[in-house]
Amino acid sequence: MIPETELLQYVYKTADMGVVGIEAVLEFVKSDELRKVLRDQMSEYVCCRTQAEQLLAERSDGSSGVNPIAKMSAQAMATGKLLMDSSPSKIAEMTIQGNSMGVSKTLRHLHDYTQNDDARRLTEDLLRIEQANIEQLKVFL
Repeated sequence: MIPETELLQYVYKTADMGVVGIEAVLEFVKSDELRKVLRDQMSEYVCCRTQAEQLLAERSDGSSGVNPIAKMSAQAMATGKLLMDSSPSKIAEMTIQGNSMGVSKTLRHLHDYTQNDDARRLTEDLLRIEQANIEQLKVFL
Protein backbone atom coordinates (compact mmCIF):
# COMPACT_ATOMS: atom_id res chain seq x y z
CA MET A 1 0.00 0.00 0.00
CA ILE A 2 1.25 3.47 -0.81
CA PRO A 3 0.83 6.36 1.66
CA GLU A 4 -1.67 9.14 1.04
CA THR A 5 0.99 11.82 0.58
CA GLU A 6 2.80 9.70 -1.99
CA LEU A 7 -0.43 9.35 -3.97
CA LEU A 8 -1.05 13.10 -3.79
CA GLN A 9 2.54 13.78 -4.90
CA TYR A 10 1.94 11.45 -7.85
CA VAL A 11 -1.23 13.34 -8.82
CA TYR A 12 0.57 16.68 -8.49
CA LYS A 13 3.52 15.58 -10.63
CA THR A 14 1.34 13.91 -13.25
CA ALA A 15 -0.90 16.95 -13.61
CA ASP A 16 2.19 19.17 -13.72
CA MET A 17 3.66 17.00 -16.47
CA GLY A 18 0.37 17.25 -18.36
CA VAL A 19 0.69 21.04 -18.30
CA VAL A 20 4.33 20.86 -19.38
CA GLY A 21 3.52 18.46 -22.22
CA ILE A 22 0.70 20.60 -23.56
CA GLU A 23 2.76 23.78 -23.28
CA ALA A 24 5.52 22.04 -25.25
CA VAL A 25 3.26 21.34 -28.22
CA LEU A 26 1.00 24.42 -28.20
CA GLU A 27 3.44 26.59 -30.13
CA PHE A 28 3.26 24.10 -33.01
CA VAL A 29 -0.54 23.89 -33.15
CA LYS A 30 -2.00 25.54 -36.23
CA SER A 31 -5.56 24.26 -35.82
CA ASP A 32 -7.77 26.55 -33.73
CA GLU A 33 -9.97 23.58 -32.82
CA LEU A 34 -7.02 21.52 -31.56
CA ARG A 35 -5.59 24.53 -29.73
CA LYS A 36 -8.90 24.98 -27.88
CA VAL A 37 -9.06 21.29 -26.92
CA LEU A 38 -5.47 21.36 -25.62
CA ARG A 39 -6.01 24.59 -23.67
CA ASP A 40 -9.14 23.12 -22.07
CA GLN A 41 -7.20 19.99 -21.15
CA MET A 42 -4.41 22.11 -19.71
CA SER A 43 -6.95 23.96 -17.55
CA GLU A 44 -8.17 20.65 -16.15
CA TYR A 45 -4.60 19.63 -15.32
CA VAL A 46 -3.99 22.98 -13.60
CA CYS A 47 -7.13 22.50 -11.51
CA CYS A 48 -6.13 18.95 -10.56
CA ARG A 49 -2.58 20.09 -9.72
CA THR A 50 -3.96 22.90 -7.53
CA GLN A 51 -6.23 20.51 -5.65
CA ALA A 52 -3.35 18.11 -5.02
CA GLU A 53 -1.21 21.02 -3.83
CA GLN A 54 -3.94 22.12 -1.40
CA LEU A 55 -4.41 18.61 -0.02
CA LEU A 56 -0.66 18.26 0.46
CA ALA A 57 -0.50 21.63 2.22
CA GLU A 58 -3.30 20.54 4.58
CA ARG A 59 -1.14 17.56 5.50
CA SER A 60 1.92 19.76 6.02
CA ASP A 61 3.64 18.08 3.10
CA GLY A 62 4.77 20.42 0.36
CA SER A 63 4.28 19.57 -3.27
CA SER A 64 7.16 19.04 -5.62
CA GLY A 65 6.56 19.27 -9.33
CA VAL A 66 8.30 17.65 -12.21
CA ASN A 67 12.08 17.79 -12.07
CA PRO A 68 13.31 20.77 -14.17
CA ILE A 69 15.57 18.46 -16.18
CA ALA A 70 12.61 16.21 -16.99
CA LYS A 71 10.64 19.29 -18.07
CA MET A 72 13.42 20.44 -20.38
CA SER A 73 13.79 16.94 -21.76
CA ALA A 74 10.07 16.70 -22.51
CA GLN A 75 10.09 20.08 -24.20
CA ALA A 76 13.18 19.24 -26.26
CA MET A 77 11.75 15.89 -27.31
CA ALA A 78 8.45 17.46 -28.35
CA THR A 79 10.24 20.17 -30.31
CA GLY A 80 12.44 17.62 -32.05
CA LYS A 81 9.49 15.45 -33.07
CA LEU A 82 7.34 18.37 -34.17
CA LEU A 83 10.00 20.10 -36.25
CA MET A 84 9.64 17.24 -38.74
CA ASP A 85 5.84 16.91 -38.56
CA SER A 86 3.63 19.36 -36.70
CA SER A 87 0.35 18.19 -38.19
CA PRO A 88 -2.70 17.99 -35.93
CA SER A 89 -2.51 14.21 -36.30
CA LYS A 90 1.09 14.07 -35.01
CA ILE A 91 0.32 16.40 -32.10
CA ALA A 92 -2.76 14.36 -31.18
CA GLU A 93 -0.74 11.13 -31.42
CA MET A 94 1.99 12.43 -29.11
CA THR A 95 -0.52 13.78 -26.61
CA ILE A 96 -2.52 10.54 -26.64
CA GLN A 97 0.68 8.60 -25.94
CA GLY A 98 1.37 10.78 -22.90
CA ASN A 99 -2.17 10.36 -21.62
CA SER A 100 -2.05 6.59 -22.21
CA MET A 101 1.08 6.30 -20.08
CA GLY A 102 -0.68 8.40 -17.44
CA VAL A 103 -3.74 6.12 -17.49
CA SER A 104 -1.56 3.04 -16.91
CA LYS A 105 0.42 4.60 -14.06
CA THR A 106 -2.67 6.10 -12.45
CA LEU A 107 -4.45 2.76 -12.50
CA ARG A 108 -1.44 1.10 -10.86
CA HIS A 109 -1.40 3.76 -8.14
CA LEU A 110 -5.14 3.34 -7.55
CA HIS A 111 -4.72 -0.43 -7.22
CA ASP A 112 -1.95 0.11 -4.65
CA TYR A 113 -3.97 2.58 -2.58
CA THR A 114 -6.69 1.04 -0.43
CA GLN A 115 -8.13 4.11 1.30
CA ASN A 116 -11.38 5.75 0.20
CA ASP A 117 -10.63 9.43 0.82
CA ASP A 118 -9.89 12.75 -0.88
CA ALA A 119 -6.60 11.45 -2.27
CA ARG A 120 -8.37 8.53 -3.99
CA ARG A 121 -11.13 10.77 -5.33
CA LEU A 122 -8.62 13.22 -6.77
CA THR A 123 -6.64 10.37 -8.34
CA GLU A 124 -9.86 9.01 -9.86
CA ASP A 125 -10.54 12.51 -11.21
CA LEU A 126 -7.09 12.53 -12.78
CA LEU A 127 -7.81 9.16 -14.38
CA ARG A 128 -11.10 10.47 -15.84
CA ILE A 129 -9.28 13.53 -17.19
CA GLU A 130 -6.63 11.40 -18.88
CA GLN A 131 -9.22 9.05 -20.39
CA ALA A 132 -11.38 11.95 -21.61
CA ASN A 133 -8.31 13.63 -23.13
CA ILE A 134 -7.62 10.53 -25.22
CA GLU A 135 -11.21 10.45 -26.50
CA GLN A 136 -11.17 14.17 -27.33
CA LEU A 137 -7.94 13.83 -29.30
CA LYS A 138 -8.92 10.79 -31.35
CA VAL A 139 -10.81 12.98 -33.83
CA PHE A 140 -7.51 14.68 -34.78
CA LEU A 141 -5.72 11.44 -35.73
